[in-house]
Amino acid sequence: MREGGPAGEAGPAGAPGPAGAEGSGRFGREPGIAATAAPAAPRAAAAAPTPAPVAASQQSAAQRPEQPQVSDSPQPQAARKLIVEAWTSLEVTNIDAAVRQVETLAVQSGGWVESSEVYGEAGYRSATVRIRVPAERLDGGLESLRALGRVVDEGVSSTDVTERLIDNEARLKAWYAQEERLVTLLENAPTVEDIIQIEQRIAEVRSDIEHVEATQRDLTGRVATSLITVNLRLPAQFAADPPVGFLNLSVDDPSSTADSVIARVETLGGYVGEKREFDEGSGRIVDLVVFVKPADLAGLMDFAATLGAPSGRQLNSVGPTPLDEVANARLTLGIRSDVELGASMSLFAPHPTDIAERVRAEAESRGGFVEHWSEYQDDDEHRVRMELIVKASDLRSIMDSAAELGDLQHWDYNAIGQNPSAAAPNARLNFSVETPDGYAELWVIIAVAAGVGALMVIAIVVVLARRRRRSNPATASDGAVDVEAVSSE
Repeated sequence: MREGGPAGEAGPAGAPGPAGAEGSGRFGREPGIAATAAPAAPRAAAAAPTPAPVAASQQSAAQRPEQPQVSDSPQPQAARKLIVEAWTSLEVTNIDAAVRQVETLAVQSGGWVESSEVYGEAGYRSATVRIRVPAERLDGGLESLRALGRVVDEGVSSTDVTERLIDNEARLKAWYAQEERLVTLLENAPTVEDIIQIEQRIAEVRSDIEHVEATQRDLTGRVATSLITVNLRLPAQFAADPPVGFLNLSVDDPSSTADSVIARVETLGGYVGEKREFDEGSGRIVDLVVFVKPADLAGLMDFAATLGAPSGRQLNSVGPTPLDEVANARLTLGIRSDVELGASMSLFAPHPTDIAERVRAEAESRGGFVEHWSEYQDDDEHRVRMELIVKASDLRSIMDSAAELGDLQHWDYNAIGQNPSAAAPNARLNFSVETPDGYAELWVIIAVAAGVGALMVIAIVVVLARRRRRSNPATASDGAVDVEAVSSE
């Protein structure tokens, strides 16, 4: 029966057991088959086993290391093996700084950081840090943590694993003895079948031994080190809803305007929470979210309003005002080009695909691109539609060039705002070209006419062939048609 539990690394006081070694059987190397020797002297009950597996058929019992012995006498209370874990929740004024202090404390105590997680933003930031310190330094570690902020709650728990450690050592003792007996049998096995069966059983015993050894190392490490879970949060006044502002701007250059706002935020000790920049048919758009101190929020909105045409300004303050030294007031800015250009046109042309490709090439040569292309064709109709994004300054000239490629059916041009920027493609052109009405029917008529002409030619050939047979009885008698004669006529 195996002892359950995950395999972990031993802590500073752990005494790790050896990993299983590869042994060599009589007929070659057999992985996982190893042996240890009988004990030479008894050991303390709590000591971790240290057998060193070697090749089963290459080493005698006298050469193998000693095995641990289990004490049958009950352990005194002072020798109990306890896994001690603690937790503490602290209110701090700076989450990021407190996280760094906790991590430094773990290292200075001779331990390490198991995990560190930070959640939320602004007034809603919190963190959870899990550290391990030597068991004998647990009290000192908790005392150092209390100095980082206000203790909200704290606790310590312990799990007694003394009996598990003793039970595992007893299991190991029995398996070591069984392994020794199997090794002896292996050395004197009379047949190949016996060798195979004994080696398989040795591999099973060695697997059980290694599993329990790993459990022992894990338990020993958890006894030697204590886990402290540190929960960090901001005080109540920080968690109150901070001021929130909203502002939309129409500007000539959204990208440079966003950079100006970010520069001002940084001088105020704030930071950028989110920035998204993209192109649409209506122009360049920048969505910006920044955080500053509550006292600086209104002034930042006034500054941003001077950079363009403001709209949708809104400033909300809910709950108690957070402390001024924390940048947790949010400003959401929507910055977009002040020009909205859009146009559409349609043509009739015999070859829609060729025309559309020429318009596309013209747009791409000017730095534009095709955002959408669709094509439809059947027996009666052939149509191509595409949406082009081009520079505002190139829109009219591209439309004029396209109008010369076919029969213009529709033209629509709209411009909202002033001074369109030529820096980036931000004007949309909906372009379509299709075969003219009746164009497909004309080709059908031509095809039908060609078919009728072919039938008439065939009919004439047949008539001439019959006349030829009537005028030449010899040819008519054998039922053959003199094609050369008909052709010559």
